[in-house]
Amino acid sequence: MFGFQLLAAGAISAGALAGPVGGNGDNHCHLTWDKQCCPVPGCNVSVAPGVLTICNDKSAPAEFIWDLTDVSGLGLTFMPASGFTGLNPGECIDLPITVVCPPNFPLGSSANYMATVTKLGTNEVFSCLGNVRNASDFKINPPVPVVTVGIPSNLSVPAPRTNIRMSIDNIGSSGQDGVSLYLVPMGGFAVSPPVLMLPPIAQGASISDCRYDAFFDITFLRGAPPQHLMGDILYMLDNDGDGNPDTVIGSQTVRGEPFTAPCPGDINGDGVVDTADLGILIGAFGTLCF
Repeated sequence: MFGFQLLAAGAISAGALAGPVGGNGDNHCHLTWDKQCCPVPGCNVSVAPGVLTICNDKSAPAEFIWDLTDVSGLGLTFMPASGFTGLNPGECIDLPITVVCPPNFPLGSSANYMATVTKLGTNEVFSCLGNVRNASDFKINPPVPVVTVGIPSNLSVPAPRTNIRMSIDNIGSSGQDGVSLYLVPMGGFAVSPPVLMLPPIAQGASISDCRYDAFFDITFLRGAPPQHLMGDILYMLDNDGDGNPDTVIGSQTVRGEPFTAPCPGDINGDGVVDTADLGILIGAFGTLCF
């Protein structure tokens, strides 16, 4: 049973923010959610980089055409606005896109857009929603648009955890106080810890992953169909001091990919747990790892 992760009492539900799952179980797509459109507060026209992911979940090759449309009515445009891709069985492709925001995009506002994907030679059509938002006082800079998280096919083996590091830029806040950064998962996975406590960041300064160990773990839940193995993490701030996150300042897309977990204890990877593995362990016993 899949649901959306909730924060502490009174916090917002990720389910209230998420767009619909894109797909019908045979093929699916995913669009970047809640990317910042304006690099600084008060800008007139700006662009938001994003990613459209299309997956072929069937056992035969397939070709797809796709197009992007503005469903907000605010005048979003796209580069490119449409395209074509061929995919092998079980393959996904991440297509870079750019959302161009309209002039005088209101501060604090957000706008939805949609990808419509058609499988050539059939009547199958599926869609997914994305979102852009104007910048706030802080900006998150994840290193990559999509992070892949491995999920063991052997469900008795715990799923490994993947770390994501980030840079945080203060582009408008006074920076006198520390920052509570809430990590809100939108999908069938958990994030730990759910809140990062950041030190004060002076206006115009940045905390990079070299100066602050701002990382967290992602663990996908098990048993989900393919279209549920993609989601987003919203980075949110408590802007009014009530202990609940209310301002989105960035997002990160994550994708789960099943894999066969290694045999526990098989240190040398030869498929057998034997004295050779024991010898490696004894030889390394007591070694300090940094």
